[in-house]
Amino acid sequence: MTSSFFYGKMYVEGYSMKNDKYDLYVKKIDKIKKHLKKDKLYLELQLLNYEGYYLYIIINYIKKIDSYKLIWFDLEDLEDNKIDKYFSCEYIPNELINRINEKFEKYIVSSKYNESMESKEDVVKLKAYIKTKEDDSIDVSFHKFLPKSLAHLSDLFIMVFNNLPRKLENFLFELLAKLTDSTTKYEYKKEFYFDLFKDDIDSIFAYQIRERGKKYYEDKTISYLEKIEDRYFAIVEGTEKYLVIIKYNDEEKIMQVYCSCPCEFYCKHIYAVILAVRNNEFNRFYKIMYKNPNESLLERIMSFDYFLCTGVIEQNLEIINNYGEIELVPILDINNKCNWEVLEDSEDEKLLKQINEFLHER
Repeated sequence: MTSSFFYGKMYVEGYSMKNDKYDLYVKKIDKIKKHLKKDKLYLELQLLNYEGYYLYIIINYIKKIDSYKLIWFDLEDLEDNKIDKYFSCEYIPNELINRINEKFEKYIVSSKYNESMESKEDVVKLKAYIKTKEDDSIDVSFHKFLPKSLAHLSDLFIMVFNNLPRKLENFLFELLAKLTDSTTKYEYKKEFYFDLFKDDIDSIFAYQIRERGKKYYEDKTISYLEKIEDRYFAIVEGTEKYLVIIKYNDEEKIMQVYCSCPCEFYCKHIYAVILAVRNNEFNRFYKIMYKNPNESLLERIMSFDYFLCTGVIEQNLEIINNYGEIELVPILDINNKCNWEVLEDSEDEKLLKQINEFLHER
C-alpha cells in the first residue's frame, strides 16, 4: 500500500512554469527537428506546459518507404542527444492523409491564427503543411481550447489523437471543449490565484451553487475536515458521501480544488467546505495503518502505509484511497485476521471501540 496522506495521483496537478523552462523545451523541439530533417514534415503539434505536460507530436513523410509516420515525444524525458531513444511512432495510411488533403483543399479558412502568448501555460501550436483553398499551409497557436473560429481544424486533431495512445485522448477532449461548450469542467481542476481566507468566494461560484452550498454548510453536512500538509480534506454528506480536497499554497495564494461528486465545476460541496475552513470548523479524521507482517512499525511509518478513515461500516473500514475515492476495505483479511492498526483515534477511542465491537460480535 502507498500513502494516503500525499495523494500524488489523486488529480492532475496544475503547474506555473517559469519562462526559462518553457524556453528549454522549445530548444528541445529544435533539436528534434534537426535530427529528423531528412524527412518531410507534414504536421507538427506542440502542447507546451499543457496541464504541466510538454508534448511534441509530428507526422513525417518518409520518402524511402513512401509512407507517413506519426512520432511523439514527451519532452520531459528527453535528456540527451540520442533522439531515437525517446520517440514512439505509429504508421499512418496514405489513404487517410489523402482524404485529409482533399478535404482541406476545399476549405476557405483563415489558416493563420495566433493568440497573444504572454502566458506560457496551456500553449497549443499547430503547423500543418496542407494546402487549403487560400493558403499553402496552416499555422495557428492558442491557449488550451480550440477557438470556435477554427472548428474545421478538429479533423486534424482527431486524426492525430486517434493514432496516439489512449492515455493521451483526454488532451483531445480538452482541446475540443470550446466547440461543445464544456470548457468549465476542465478549467475548475486547474490551479488559480486565490486567497482562501480573504478573497471574495462568491466570485468563483454561480449564484445557485452559492445558495445550495450555504445550506449544506448551515445544515452541518461536513462530517470531517482536516488540514494535512498543504491540503484540506473534507467529507461532505450529500446525496452520498463526497470527498473534497483543497490544495492551497499559503505563501503564493494558489489554490486547486477537487470533489468526488459527479459535477465537473465549482460545486456546492466545495463551497460549503471553504466556508467551514474560513470559520475554523475542523473535525479530524481517524488515522489507520495496514499491518505488514514483513515490516517493522518504523518501516511502515517511513513508507507512509497509513490512511485517513471515517469509521466502521458493517464489516469494513471506510477510508480515503490514493485515487481520491471513498473506499470500503475489509477489517479482516482472508485469514480472518485484523491487519489494521489505529494510529490516531478520538479522545473516547470511538474507532477502536467500533472495531472491537465488530470483532466481538463475530
